[in-house]
Amino acid sequence: MRIAVLGATGATGQEIVRQALFQGHQVTALVRRPEALDVTHDALSVVVGDATEEAVIAGLVPGHDAVICSLGRPESGHSKAAIDDSLDVDVCFVSTQHLYRHLPKHGIRRLVVMSTHGSGSSNDGSPYVVQLRDWVGKRVKDKDDMEAFIEDHRADPIDFTVIRNPLIYPGQGGRPFGVFEQVEFDDTSRIPVSDLARFAIAEAVDGRFVNRFVSISEPLTGPSAAKWHLAR
Repeated sequence: MRIAVLGATGATGQEIVRQALFQGHQVTALVRRPEALDVTHDALSVVVGDATEEAVIAGLVPGHDAVICSLGRPESGHSKAAIDDSLDVDVCFVSTQHLYRHLPKHGIRRLVVMSTHGSGSSNDGSPYVVQLRDWVGKRVKDKDDMEAFIEDHRADPIDFTVIRNPLIYPGQGGRPFGVFEQVEFDDTSRIPVSDLARFAIAEAVDGRFVNRFVSISEPLTGPSAAKWHLAR
């Protein structure tokens, strides 16, 4: 399968690229800084460009079977004081508009988009979400706008999956995890980057959760754990 990965230099994007190559897929990585992509492989092509530029997306997508979008401005610290959330962010919203304009022109239907739990309809007012939006509200607003655009374009010929994650950590993956359409996360909710990447690739290839917005987490252990059921 030929998979294009947007945001390929972030922690999740790089892991998606690594795992997709390991699984035998042909991968095209869109990057702004090629030196930041710590992956080399005969089946990897690297395209340098900005995902907010329509001409870049128009030139990237032809010839692929699926696109995985792992864009977003990374957090810069582990507390509100340490994180710079002063700049407006629109990379997710703008790039998604470009993808919806150009994927159908080339008969490409499969789109997997990395979002965050607390955006769109998962903005549930829980303490987890309130703190997230207090710390990185402008980053989450970009995800809100992206999700609203996708929801408003359900009639378009694109089979999407939007994946919302809690805290991502670099530990060992392979534990069972849950996939939820509605759930309340708390400060115990997390997912290793390896499992998040594995799930994104599986959705690009097999599409179990087509045209759905889902949140993914290791088994919940906090007080809300018993409330929710897995998406089917």
